Amino acid sequence: MQAQLPALSRRTVFYSRALTENVGPILLLLVMWEIFARMEIVHKALFPPVSTVLGTLAGMAAQGKLIEHILQSFYRLFVSMGFAIVAGTALGVLMGSVRPLEKLFVPPINFLGAIPGIALYPATILWFGLTEKAVVFTIAFSSTIPVVLSTWTGVKTVNDTLVNAARSMDTRGLGLLFRVLLPGALPVLIAGYRIAFAQGWRILVAGEFLASPERGMGIMIFEAREFLQSDVVYGGIILIGVLGFAMERLILRPLEAATVQRWGMLRELE
Repeated sequence: MQAQLPALSRRTVFYSRALTENVGPILLLLVMWEIFARMEIVHKALFPPVSTVLGTLAGMAAQGKLIEHILQSFYRLFVSMGFAIVAGTALGVLMGSVRPLEKLFVPPINFLGAIPGIALYPATILWFGLTEKAVVFTIAFSSTIPVVLSTWTGVKTVNDTLVNAARSMDTRGLGLLFRVLLPGALPVLIAGYRIAFAQGWRILVAGEFLASPERGMGIMIFEAREFLQSDVVYGGIILIGVLGFAMERLILRPLEAATVQRWGMLRELE
């Protein structure tokens, strides 16, 4: 028990410092916002104090409207990301393992990766109309590309010595994939998941602007702009930033810490 205390103390200090370093600058920015808005250099109808914005968000949360918008956006994001992770990882593994498939898929994947996701919305709206499918399809398509490329790169960078050693012990097929290739590619793979998540999050909000669904954080901001509700507009922007930051820290960062960092494949930040 005594041997565990120093490690526990170090971990507490690490997370306390990480919280201070991440939250502190954001709080400072909000304080500066409040002071500047109270000076009324810009009319408060265009730039309300942050206290007003947070009060509006609290009122919407109490009425249940805010939760509906958040949950609907999360639904679109997680359905799309689920497809991107499964399909993108599978295709990336095949490209990294089978040379003919690599030659076949790398050029079109790189070509599609150069197309901004927002540019796909006019086409997907033509196919699916102003529906949920248009938003989900575009997010899934755009998020799959970085997952494919990161998986392919990760598999290609696995040390040949490890692969040959596994094969010498008659480890092939799925055994080679799950015991050698995927663990070896995981640092690059998780980095690709982060990029895909960030890309999908941005495209989600833009898609909700264009496809005009009934609920979602994007449409909440868009409708508030129509009625000059600047507090809702700024509140939605803050909420998008906070939720995106929180999901990255609460989902992807713990995954990284529990795998590649714990295995010693990634240096722990001091």
